[in-house]
Amino acid sequence: MARVLVADVPEADERVRHCLPGHNLLFVRTMHEALSALRHDGFSMVVIGVHFDESRMFDLLSHVHSLPAYREVPVICVQALDLEMPESVMRTVDMAVKALGGTAFVDLRDEALEFRQHCDFLDRVAIAGQPLRPN
Repeated sequence: MARVLVADVPEADERVRHCLPGHNLLFVRTMHEALSALRHDGFSMVVIGVHFDESRMFDLLSHVHSLPAYREVPVICVQALDLEMPESVMRTVDMAVKALGGTAFVDLRDEALEFRQHCDFLDRVAIAGQPLRPN
C-alpha cells in the first residue's frame, strides 16, 4: 500500500479513489495544504489535478521536484473532471508535465477511451513507488 498525496478539487476524489483502491490517500485542496503535507509526510507518489487550487498544477509540480526528498518520487498529473479538452491540448499538457519533471499526464474522465488503462497505470506506479511510463 502506497502513501499518495492527491492535490485536486473535491469533484475528482471519487475517480482517484476508484483508480487507487487500497492505497493511503491524502487529499489536499490548496497550495498551502500541499506544501505543508510535503514537508511533514512522506509520499511515494503525488497526483495533481489540472484544476487544483485554481489551476496551479504546474506550480505544485515544479515545487515537488525542487524538494530533495521528492526528486525521484513519481508525479502524475490528471484531468479528472468531465470538461472538454481537445486532444491537441492534452498532448501539449503532457509534454509540459514531462518537461517539468512529471511522470505523465493522464485522462481520468469517465468517457476517456483509456480510462481503465490510466487507472491501472496509476496503481502500478503507486505500487512501484518509482516513475514508470504509461502504456
